Amino acid sequence: MGRSRCLGTGRPPPPELLLLLAFLLSWWAGLAPATPPTREKQEVVLAVVLPRNNTMYPWSWPRVGPALRRALARINADPALLPAHRLRYVFANSENEAGICSESVAPLVAVDLKFSHDPWAFVGPGCDYASSSVGLFTTHWGLPMVTAGAPAVGFSGTHVYDSITNTGPTHKKLGQFAVHLQRHFGWRDHALLMFCDNKVDDRPCYFATEGLYEGLIRENITTADLVLNEQAGPLPFDTFLQDIKHSGRVVYVCCAWDTFRDLMVHFRKEGLPQEEYVFFYIDVFGRSLVTQLPRPWAKGDANDSIAKEAFRSVKIVTYREPQNPEYKGFVSDLKADAKELFNFTVEDSLMNLISGGFYDGVMLYAQALNETLALSGGGVPPGKDITKRMWNRTYHGE
Repeated sequence: MGRSRCLGTGRPPPPELLLLLAFLLSWWAGLAPATPPTREKQEVVLAVVLPRNNTMYPWSWPRVGPALRRALARINADPALLPAHRLRYVFANSENEAGICSESVAPLVAVDLKFSHDPWAFVGPGCDYASSSVGLFTTHWGLPMVTAGAPAVGFSGTHVYDSITNTGPTHKKLGQFAVHLQRHFGWRDHALLMFCDNKVDDRPCYFATEGLYEGLIRENITTADLVLNEQAGPLPFDTFLQDIKHSGRVVYVCCAWDTFRDLMVHFRKEGLPQEEYVFFYIDVFGRSLVTQLPRPWAKGDANDSIAKEAFRSVKIVTYREPQNPEYKGFVSDLKADAKELFNFTVEDSLMNLISGGFYDGVMLYAQALNETLALSGGGVPPGKDITKRMWNRTYHGE
C-alpha cells in the first residue's frame, strides 16, 4: 500500500518562508505598472449677467437660461472639447427694482462676479446700455464678453468694445436691409423715420432707427426723422401726416402697434394716394404678429375696414428664423425647458433667435478656448486671443 502525505498539518509556516513571500510580493508590485492618479478637471467659470424676471426682453433669463444650460451640458459631455476642463456658470440679475434692465446695476453685479468668482468670460448683458457699461469693464479686464444682444450700431467697428462678440441680429444689419430695399425699388431720394422714444428703459426704437439712419445716410439718401412721444398724451396725427407729405414717400415706423394702427387709420381718412406711399413697420421680433395674424389691422372697432384698406400700403419688417428642421427641434426643446425650469410659456418664437444666438456664442467660445489652450501650454489664456478666434466665424447649431 502506498503512503499518503497529509498537507493540512495545522502548523504555521516558518518565519523564513513568510519573509521570502513578503519580499516576492514587494518585488512583483514594483514591476506592475502604477495606476495613474485621476486628474481633476480645471473649472471654467462663465459669469452670466441678464435680466432675471422681465420676459419682455428677448435676452431675459427664462428665455436664454435653457439654451445656456444645454450648451454647457453638451460641452462638458464632449470628450474632444475641453477634455481637461469643466464649464459652469454663475448668474447675476441686471434688473433694477422696477424690473428694468439697468446700466448702473449691470456693471455693479459684473464687478461682484469678477472678484467673487474670477470668471474666464462673461455671457450677456443683452440690453444696449447695460452691455455698454459691462463691455467697458470686460475690455479693461481682458475678458471675452459673449452676447446675442447689444444690437446698437455703436458696438460695431470700435476698439472701445473689442472684448465683445455678438452672435445675434444687429441694427447695423437692419440698416443694410433698408439700403437693399431702397436700391431694389429705386428709391434714391428721400426716406422718413418715425419712431417713439420715451427715453426710458433700453429705448429699442431709438437704437433700431439709428441703424436705419446710418445705413441710409451712407447711401446718400436724404433722411428726415420724427419722434413720437407716446407718453405725452394724444398724438398729433394731423401734424404727422403733413410731415409725411413733405418729407418722404418711403416711411419707416417703429412704435407701439396701436400707435401705428392709429397712424394708418388717419392716413386713410386723409385720402392720401396710397400708390405713392409705402410704410415699413419695424418689429424685429414679430411681437405684433403673435396675436394679430392673419388680420393685423383688426382691432374689433369701427375703424377695422378703414385700417384694412390702409394696410395695403404696409409691410412688416422682422428678422427671419432659420427654416432647417434642426433649428425647429432646438426651439421645441427650449420651449419645453423654459416651461419645466422657469414655468414660462414661450409664445413669440421669433425671440428664440436670441436664445439660439447665446447657445451658438457659448459653443464658439468653447471651441476658441480649446484652440487657444492647445497653443498656450496651460494656464488661463489671454481673453483677447480667445475673442479674436471667435470673430468672423460661424457655428452651425443643430
